[in-house]
Amino acid sequence: MQSTTNLVSSDLLKLPVVLTPRAWQEAVHIENPQDASVVSERLGEVVLEAYRELHLQPDSTQIHFGLYRLLPAGNSTDRVWLDLKLDRIESPPGVFYLYISLKEETHTSCP
Repeated sequence: MQSTTNLVSSDLLKLPVVLTPRAWQEAVHIENPQDASVVSERLGEVVLEAYRELHLQPDSTQIHFGLYRLLPAGNSTDRVWLDLKLDRIESPPGVFYLYISLKEETHTSCP
């Protein structure tokens, strides 16, 4: 069985990523997007920041991080800091994924 502490960076990039509904709503969702690429960019920023933090703390199973994000209304002048949490979950044994949630959310069950 391979533990996550033995995974190299390229292996970490292959892990599935799951966002909680609340994390999606706060970090990715935008009301009435003019273009679907806006949502894609916002999702990409969240996942990229999570991977950056994971690269800096490869042995951690839980990492607190954050980013400035735009409010769901999309007004680019309203940047707000958002505290997030990244958990490395093993379920079933030997199978890992990355779970992104709001910092205050508790991890109750695997999606």
